[in-house]
Amino acid sequence: KAGIVATLNARAAVLAAANPLYGRYNRHKSLSENINLPNSLLSRFDLMFLILDIADVDRDMALARHVTFVHQNEGLESTKPE
Repeated sequence: KAGIVATLNARAAVLAAANPLYGRYNRHKSLSENINLPNSLLSRFDLMFLILDIADVDRDMALARHVTFVHQNEGLESTKPE
């Protein structure tokens, strides 16, 4: 305070995730527009990775069936008579 300006060395790691506005990434808009964060904030990150989920009804259905099967059968062990 009182007009003192200082630069301090700091080491920190930040891992962040964001979902696009309205649930779908719009390839015609910039990253900052899709996640509704200002460029001034995004510029503080050294690396940014964009992971897109390409909609595939058959693959999504197979994954959903697998996940529900695993959760429905969780903790069940097959009992074999000896």
